[in-house]
Amino acid sequence: MHKFRAIILQRDRGAAIANLHEAGVVQLREVSSADVGRRAIGDELFRISALIGELRDYQCFLDLSRFMKSPAAVEEVSHEKVLRSAEKIVKKLGPRVSAFKGKFSEIERKKQDLLEKLRALEGLRDVEIPLKYLRSTDEIFVTVGRVSIEKLQDFLSSAEESLEGKIFARAFGAADKRVVVCACRKKDQHKILPLIYRFDVEIIEIPPFDEPAAIAIKSLGLMLEELDMEESSLKGEIRKLAKKVAKDVNCTLELLEVQRERLECGKIFGYTDMTLVMEGWVPAKEFARLEKIFAEATNGRFILRVYDPEEVEIEKIPVELENPIVAEDFEYVTEMYGLPKYNEVDPTPFLSITFPLFFAICLGDAGYGIILGLLMASNVLFFKDFPKKLKRLMITCSVFTVFAGFMMGGWFGDLLSGIHPIFKAHWVSPLVGVGPIWLLKLSLFIGVLHLILAFGFAGALKDFYNRDWKGLIFKKIAYVLLTVGFFGLVFCLLGLSLESFGINYVFPKMGMFQAFNPFVPSSFIVSFFRFSFYIGLALGMVGAVLTGGKVSEKIGGPINVVYSIVSLTADVVSYSRLMALGMASGVIAFLINYIIKFTYESLFPQQLTVFSAIFAGFLLMGLAAAFVVGHAFNMFISTLGGFIHTTRLHFAEFFGKFYESGGEKFTPFKVKRRFTKIKRGGHRW
Repeated sequence: MHKFRAIILQRDRGAAIANLHEAGVVQLREVSSADVGRRAIGDELFRISALIGELRDYQCFLDLSRFMKSPAAVEEVSHEKVLRSAEKIVKKLGPRVSAFKGKFSEIERKKQDLLEKLRALEGLRDVEIPLKYLRSTDEIFVTVGRVSIEKLQDFLSSAEESLEGKIFARAFGAADKRVVVCACRKKDQHKILPLIYRFDVEIIEIPPFDEPAAIAIKSLGLMLEELDMEESSLKGEIRKLAKKVAKDVNCTLELLEVQRERLECGKIFGYTDMTLVMEGWVPAKEFARLEKIFAEATNGRFILRVYDPEEVEIEKIPVELENPIVAEDFEYVTEMYGLPKYNEVDPTPFLSITFPLFFAICLGDAGYGIILGLLMASNVLFFKDFPKKLKRLMITCSVFTVFAGFMMGGWFGDLLSGIHPIFKAHWVSPLVGVGPIWLLKLSLFIGVLHLILAFGFAGALKDFYNRDWKGLIFKKIAYVLLTVGFFGLVFCLLGLSLESFGINYVFPKMGMFQAFNPFVPSSFIVSFFRFSFYIGLALGMVGAVLTGGKVSEKIGGPINVVYSIVSLTADVVSYSRLMALGMASGVIAFLINYIIKFTYESLFPQQLTVFSAIFAGFLLMGLAAAFVVGHAFNMFISTLGGFIHTTRLHFAEFFGKFYESGGEKFTPFKVKRRFTKIKRGGHRW
């Protein structure tokens, strides 16, 4: 990544910015020089923003995006022409959209009013009396309410008794709460009101209708249908209008948004009376293209200088990851942790090998790998919403998983092991004999190699690139030697055999005192491990003293180096999760097959009759469903666990040894087009 500074004439400003915007090769930054002036955002930008707001409102209301399946070819025109076009559309379309909105609002208001009346009438549906008779008059007091069925009879009896039979009281409906209608003389209402409160009668307001509630409900339903038809007709008119104006509105809106982006970047430029100064970042591979862009936009009247980034700018330099096609997909994992800084090593190439390897050991089933690969390659269900990099990453992981399953005999557990020798384990089965021990050895060896890779290659490369010789010698090289020596001696303590990896070698068996005592005679390999261990320990302790600032750091630093042996051991042991997850996936798959096989052998009828044949059919369908569901669930949790723990091993154990992250992503100044594309050879800015 290079920093550039360009000086052009102000009259070429529009063409230069437009060409840069279309090319998308630079990330602009605020001009750092204090010798040039700045310009504030003018009224023109506010004018554009207001028009964008209006057109977006039209686009949303008319749902215009769905009417353009492909971009329209347009010419590059001046922003004044775009503004005039937008103002013309707003002037012509605004009143029609406002009228449509008003009609919609009126229909919605009427609907809400009818629905409220329907809700009020619904409780009176079973009342056969016309509603006009349920309202009080000057002589008659009428009340309508709901009372629970448990209190209904007591309420009616009390009302009859209190008013000495001079009352009309009747219950309607069949629900837990019945509707009661009570009518009495106006002068007797003081006798009925206490009963209403005593028996918790819920008073019902009578809607302004004269006919019975059921007839009124039917009438309101017809009115709602009429409103729905009116709304449907209105939507048809809107759709017709939308088809007519979709291209103009969508294209004009996008052109306005492009103009706004170009005007907004003007505040970060520097200005003199006649020239414009711009600065930014450009990838080294794009410099020739940048020079060509300025040459075309200014007819050769420009000054362009490129600078290497200064050390003080490391934190601000944007980062653009560049990896081969296969490794590029694993940038997804790198970005989950954080982009590397400009002076750091990109860990993505290492991830492209170790990540799918670890995942494959965790899943460890070729059948699952094939299904996972097919699902990721398809666009079915929710997989179609996965990011492209993630899908390609998982396809790579599935290929590794098929190979791991082939070596360990995992084909939907042990389902196919008895069919053909090709489905048996070609290395070791994690569920048979010494398989778990061999898989544990593999996991621990991978852990040691992964740490050596972190210190000795990725970390060393970073220090070499930054010319950090102290860090390279006293940290990276020291820890590589310490790791090799310590774990080599540990393997000697265990008398570890490499036979499981096809290597006819056994580490010489020794006691702890003999292994770590440099004065005890031993074989060449043990001497080598001792030398590596103590040299690494010495370099680390000396480096801690040399790089420590305070006295406490010079004393505590060497102690921390010795203590780091414990953390290295914990890191390597952490890789045993690869073995644990691989075995868990295999055990669950085996149990699913065993349960289905046991159920089949126990329940499948020996002799088939009509009844037993039907039962056998249902049994087979049930077992098939159990097989699919069981293995789908196992594949899901094993895939999820494999991805999470593989990611954890890289983030915690691997990245922690050399990687800081915190880089800023390179975000080019690039136009985003969906509805328009520029005609080549048209008017230039």
